[in-house]
Amino acid sequence: MQQGPYDPNQPGQQPYQGQQQGPQQWPQQNPPNQYQQPPPQQQYQQQPQQYQPYPPQQYYQPPKKKRNTLLIVAVVAVVAILLIASLAVLFWPSDGGDDGSETIGSQGGVLSINSGALDGLRIVVPSGASEDPVDIEVTSEEVDDLPGLPDVGSIASRLITINTDGSDSWNAFKIFDRPLTVTLPYDEDLVENEEAVRFYVYDPATDHFEPTGFLDQNKADNTITFEAATFSKFVAIEVAMSLLESAGTSLSVDTGFRPAEDGWFIPNYGSYLKNGGICLGMTTYAKWYYTHQKGADGTGLYNKYRQGDASEWRDDATSIELATRVQMGVAGIWGAMTAEEQANHTTREAGYSILHGMLISGEPQLVGLKTVYTNGNWAAGGHAILAYKYDNGRFYMYDPNNPGTDPSAEQQQLPFNYTSGFTKVFKSGLNANNPLIFNVFYHAGAKVFSPLNAYKGLYDKAEGGFSDDAVFPDIELTDPTTVVYGDTPIDTDADGIRDTTEAKCKITGTFTGGQQAVQKTLVLVGNKKFQATITDGAFEVEVPLKQGVNDVVILATDANTFTNWAGFYRTEIESTAAMGALTVTMSWGEDNSDVDLHVLEPYGRHIYYSNKGYDANGPYLDFDNTYGFGPEHYYATDDMVMYDTSGTQQSTDIYGTYQIAVHYYADHDDNDEEDQAITWTVTISYLVLYIEQTGEEIWEEVTYNGYLGGSDRYSASSFGSGGGWSEIMEFECFEPDLDDYNIPDPEDVSFP
Repeated sequence: MQQGPYDPNQPGQQPYQGQQQGPQQWPQQNPPNQYQQPPPQQQYQQQPQQYQPYPPQQYYQPPKKKRNTLLIVAVVAVVAILLIASLAVLFWPSDGGDDGSETIGSQGGVLSINSGALDGLRIVVPSGASEDPVDIEVTSEEVDDLPGLPDVGSIASRLITINTDGSDSWNAFKIFDRPLTVTLPYDEDLVENEEAVRFYVYDPATDHFEPTGFLDQNKADNTITFEAATFSKFVAIEVAMSLLESAGTSLSVDTGFRPAEDGWFIPNYGSYLKNGGICLGMTTYAKWYYTHQKGADGTGLYNKYRQGDASEWRDDATSIELATRVQMGVAGIWGAMTAEEQANHTTREAGYSILHGMLISGEPQLVGLKTVYTNGNWAAGGHAILAYKYDNGRFYMYDPNNPGTDPSAEQQQLPFNYTSGFTKVFKSGLNANNPLIFNVFYHAGAKVFSPLNAYKGLYDKAEGGFSDDAVFPDIELTDPTTVVYGDTPIDTDADGIRDTTEAKCKITGTFTGGQQAVQKTLVLVGNKKFQATITDGAFEVEVPLKQGVNDVVILATDANTFTNWAGFYRTEIESTAAMGALTVTMSWGEDNSDVDLHVLEPYGRHIYYSNKGYDANGPYLDFDNTYGFGPEHYYATDDMVMYDTSGTQQSTDIYGTYQIAVHYYADHDDNDEEDQAITWTVTISYLVLYIEQTGEEIWEEVTYNGYLGGSDRYSASSFGSGGGWSEIMEFECFEPDLDDYNIPDPEDVSFP
């Protein structure tokens, strides 16, 4: 059976209140939602140019960085903070003067400066970016040079300092759970060519410049937009435009990174298991290790943590745990980052930004990959690779799906030139004959998403093989065969993988020992993150499974995913259920609260806690979580049928228009005076096409985030009407056309 996607142009009964973090263009909001960012201007208008071989190039090495240069500092700038009127008052100078510090809560908000030296600065904080209140302070100072700036770069802005301060646990890494959209101004009087300007994170302790990545540039307002989950000092740098214009003719730059020495020996094992992989954790850690640790360690990452058979990666337990721990630290922001950083800039601008980062930092650059089809829809998921060299009109890439490759491997090369931008799709997979194909590229900032102290802490623990029983809690899964009975599936065919015939399962387990007791655990299934409460040392959580082998990781931590004392457990579960066609997952960020998922099906059947639907051969809700966090799931598989409100079968497929809403039923915390606010997330995953001849699956996915300030138990049965409701999300499934899911070349990708 072929399952089609929703129609993004169908209007909903009500405008959706929340934040879209997914690949599709959903209906226009009218009126605009107070928590939703306006859609970015989209550009992809480069004309293709045939790639030609280039003559041998004169090699361009990144110049040595200047040291001990005098820092020129003027008075700290006066910043005026203006709150965007559509949001709750979160940022306002407390004394009416120069103080730019204020506290933001879980509801999110916008910081905007519309005058003075930082005119145009804007920080959009989505709801649920932090469970704890966080203070944000913005100051700036005038500089005309900074220690460590290479000769090819020149200062193009003030040095902008953004400080954050929260609880003790939050301050350990100072990382938000969701990316913030940051717009910073550069000084047009300091700039010769705006195309050659990018922002960097500056570390005065090491005189180090790290690119922020690139989302968009507004040349009329002299601003650049990027996304960040951590903050420090930022400065705009301009390089000579002639360098960028020579891309494809004479420009050549090499960071020295080589996959067979500085990449991982283990592959991105997720690509073997078809579950999304751990590519971001692998690439960001490889970049960190090469830049900050290899010199002291003396060994390239490729030759570290080789356990057991030196030619076999599956027994390298330390490497697998290290890479997975890093991935868990950034998994929450990765989905949002890839969704937000698409369709905002041209293919040429993305390449400029990658080259810019290599020239200024002298380091490999993080490159995000996405796929857009001929019909304009986006494929689910994405991939992360490193650009480590540019020569002969092409980037040389480290792809964790293909470890240890030689620079001469054509599959790992990506042509790029000044005139046309990227001119070829990037194929990544187990081999060139079974590729994952990507045609949209963007430059992502590693430092703004990954605090350096987090990687150092994990490195230190990995050096000991994560084996300190006094530090790490012991995690054991419970199942029908264990002394403590549990519901986790067991291995029924002695292949080392747990088995189930269902499209979902319960995972249960226990925690003992460790550095400190924990009350929550994170469960990662194919890069989807779930949270469970630990009660009397035990936990349980129900999770969706895709057909095939699913990688499952349990991390015990109250603080955050980077905590290096957290317990770790990894297993695999194989599902032989009918192929999933549609899954709607709802979770929320607060304990002691009852929040419900509601789905109104195409023929009017209302699926929710009082009408779960699993007594019929149709889609159903798995269970009602009444105590906090979720998740709750709505499932449909390709062998199900649809019913109307009377229970009469109406169709043998699941095509049609669906409406989804979130309802805040009750608050169960200790405060009887007012409800705690909750931040929710809804993710819709669906199988667009399954091609039986090749086994190829085409999935699409969209995620929404929202905020609800009060509960209402009396309106639960009236879909979308009354108190406690989010506004309605609507999509349509229809039978697809295979021609709509071809993958065009990068220069042929265009957006309305």
